[in-house]
Amino acid sequence: MPAVYITLLTLSVIIGAVADGLNEKGSGDAGHFVEMFEKPLLLIAGVLMESWIVIFPYVAFRVAFFDIIKNLAKGQKWSYVGDVGWWDKTLKRIPTHGVTFCRVIFLIFAVAFTILEF
Repeated sequence: MPAVYITLLTLSVIIGAVADGLNEKGSGDAGHFVEMFEKPLLLIAGVLMESWIVIFPYVAFRVAFFDIIKNLAKGQKWSYVGDVGWWDKTLKRIPTHGVTFCRVIFLIFAVAFTILEF
């Protein structure tokens, strides 16, 4: 069953990232259409997992690859970091290989937590 949870959480993050990327690229209609599938998948995962603790692996998956997928959906380099928000400003101070290493750690945590907890 952990594979189902991992799949639902991963798809929720991917769909949200693609939707944000399309919206920022100017493809609002497509972005909003894709976005309407994000929250139901997260809700289904929460109901199936029967726990609010679903938030921990979801956040970890989001940290692991949301920005990468969003950048690719916008047509930017996968490692692009913006200048606007606090998240971007924090990531700008870390070398790209350091950010990638941290993303891998978050991905490992998300998968391991989901397998061990559920």
